[in-house]
Amino acid sequence: MKKKLLVSLSLIAILLSSCQTKLENSSSSINSSLESSSTSSSTSLESSNISSVISSSSTSSSTSSSTSLKGQVVILDTIEHGQVSIKGYESGSYFEIGTTIYLEVQADINYELTSLTVNDVSIKDSLSFKIEEVMTYFIDAKFTKKKEEAKVGTISFTNLNNGSLNLSLDNLVLDNLEVSSVYSSNCFCDDESSFDEFRLSVSKSGGNVTFNFADEITVSKVEIDMRQYHEDNSLVTVSLSSSSLSQNYQDNVFEFDNEVTSSLQISSSAKNRVIISNIYIYFEEEEIVPTPAYIDVNPIEFGKVSISPSSNWMLGDTITIKAIPDEGYYLSSLTLNGQVGKYISLNTYSFKLKEVNNIVDASFKLKGQSQNDFSYLYANTAIFPDRGNQNVDIDSYYEPIRGLKGEELKKGLHEIIDDHVEFSYDDLGQSDWEYVDEDPFNSNNFYVTYQGSTPKGYKVNKEHTWAKSHGNFGESKPAGSDLHNLRGAYTSLNSTRGNLDFGEVEHNSLTSVMKYSWASDDMEGNYVDHSSYFEPKDEFKGDVARIIFYMATRYEGDGEPQLEVGGQIDETKYYNFTYNASGLHGNFADLYKWATSDIDPVSDYEVSRNNRVDQDYQHNRNPFIDHPEFIIMIYDKSYSGPGALNE
Repeated sequence: MKKKLLVSLSLIAILLSSCQTKLENSSSSINSSLESSSTSSSTSLESSNISSVISSSSTSSSTSSSTSLKGQVVILDTIEHGQVSIKGYESGSYFEIGTTIYLEVQADINYELTSLTVNDVSIKDSLSFKIEEVMTYFIDAKFTKKKEEAKVGTISFTNLNNGSLNLSLDNLVLDNLEVSSVYSSNCFCDDESSFDEFRLSVSKSGGNVTFNFADEITVSKVEIDMRQYHEDNSLVTVSLSSSSLSQNYQDNVFEFDNEVTSSLQISSSAKNRVIISNIYIYFEEEEIVPTPAYIDVNPIEFGKVSISPSSNWMLGDTITIKAIPDEGYYLSSLTLNGQVGKYISLNTYSFKLKEVNNIVDASFKLKGQSQNDFSYLYANTAIFPDRGNQNVDIDSYYEPIRGLKGEELKKGLHEIIDDHVEFSYDDLGQSDWEYVDEDPFNSNNFYVTYQGSTPKGYKVNKEHTWAKSHGNFGESKPAGSDLHNLRGAYTSLNSTRGNLDFGEVEHNSLTSVMKYSWASDDMEGNYVDHSSYFEPKDEFKGDVARIIFYMATRYEGDGEPQLEVGGQIDETKYYNFTYNASGLHGNFADLYKWATSDIDPVSDYEVSRNNRVDQDYQHNRNPFIDHPEFIIMIYDKSYSGPGALNE
C-alpha cells in the first residue's frame, strides 16, 4: 500500500515539473515574439524617412499605421510664371503605393513649360508618375518666355536702268523690313540682268551694297537669291555690324549667331561677279519695354546745357544736348554717363538713352588765360597720336623743333615731314579711303569729307583739299597724291566745290551768295559762293584748315611746288610767307580762325587718320593735328609765349 502511494506521488511530481517547463518556454516565446514585433515596427518607421511629412512622435499609433504605407506629393511653392496642380487633389496629399498621379499645368501668357520634374526626374512628356514607395515626392516646374518665331524681311529691286547703278531707296521693294538708307559701289544692270536684279562687282574691282536699318535688329540668317556671272567663282561676303561670312554663290544661306546689327553689307571681290535679286533677312526686333528714363545735370560753371526734348524721356530715346559756354569760355568736354556723344554741330551732340538713370557732365574752360594754354584746340578723348612701328616715337619725332617759333618753326617742321614715301594717284582708291578714313567709333563707317561718318560702300572719288590747280601740280607725286591732302568725297559735291578757295560766305539765298541745294541732308551746312569761296560745314572747318597749313609747310619748292596760304592777311598781326609762292590757297583770315578757335577742335577721327597715313602709307605726319598750337606759334606776330613743345 505504501509502495503504490509513493509511485503515485512521484508521477505527480514529474507531471508538475513538465508543466512548469512548458510554461517557461511559452513565456519565453511570447516575450521573444513581442520583442521581435517591437523591433520590426521601429525598423519600418526608420526606413520610411518621412518623419517631417507624416506626423510627430506624439501622433497616435493608429495615424502612424494609416500613413506608413503611403507617399506624399508636394508641389514646390517656388514655381514662377505658371501653375502646377494635382488632378483632383491638393498639394501635400497622401497616396497608396501603386497609385498613378496626374498633374495639370497652366503657363502664364507668353510663357511655356520647359521643365517638369518629380524628385529631379523629368515627367514633362507624360505629366504623370506612380507612387512606388513610402517617401515624399517633390514636384518642380520651370516656365520660360516664349521665343517668337523669327520674322523674315525681304529686300527686292525694281526700276533698275541699264548701266552703272547707284542704288537708292526708290529701287527697293521692302516687305516686313524698314531700311533707312542704301549705298552701293560697282553695281551694274547689264544684258544678263533684268530690271529687278543687278550685277555686283567688276572684273578689276570689287563691289558692295550696304543697307542701313531704321532700328537695330537681331539677325539669325541671311538668304540671297543669286547666280553665277560668266565663269567667275562668285564668292560673296555678307557682313553685319561685327562679323562677316564668305561663301560661294551656291551656298546662298548665311547663318549668324543672333547678332544685333544696324546694317547689312553684301560684297564681292574682283573677278567674283555675281547676279543678285532677292534678299531674305531672318530677324527679331529688339523688344523695347516702355520705361521712363531720368536725366540729371551735374553742377556746371562758366556755361550751361540745353536738352532736347526737355522732358518725358524714355529708355531708348535719342536726345540732343547743346553746350553753351559763357562769353570768353569754350567747351572742354560733354558726356552722358561718361560717354562722348555723336557730333552734330559746334558744341552739339546726340546721345541714346541706354540707362534709366543718366548723368550729364559738361566742362568749360577760359580762352586765352595764358599764352601757352592751347587745350581748347583739342577735342580728342579716345585716340591719341601714335607712330606705331616707326623708328622714333611721337615725342622724338618733333624733338628737332623744340623751342622754335615763327619762320624757324615752319622751316623746322618742313624738314621733319619732307621726303615722305610717295604713292601713285591712280593706286589710291575706295579701299584706301575706307581704311584711312575709318570712323574710330564705328568700324562699319568711314568719313566722307564735307559730309561725315557714312557706311562703307558709299562710293566716293578723290578730293584735293588743296586744289591741284593752285600750284599746277595736278595728280603727280608727291603733292598731287599726298594722302594728308586727298580725301574721299561725294562726286557731285566735289564738282560743286571745284577749285574754289576756302572761306566764309554770306548765308543768304536772296543774293548771289547762295545755299546750295545738296543731294542729301548730311551735306547740309556747306555753302558756296561760285564767284569766290566754298565754306565747309562746321564739323570740317578745322580739318580743312589744318590740311591747308600742312600743305603750306610740307611744300617749300626745291623741285616741288612752293605753296602758301593766301588771301586776306593782316600783316600787322600775322607773318606773310606768300612772296615767292608758286601756289596760293585761302582765305587766310578764315582758315586761321578755323584752325585756332573752338569751332572745330582736333577730333578723334583726325588723329586716327593721321596715325594711319603715317604708319601704313607715307611715314610722315600732319604736325598741326598733333600740335594745332604750332599754327599760332608760326603766324601770330604778337605771340610771346614759349617755343614749340613749351620750351
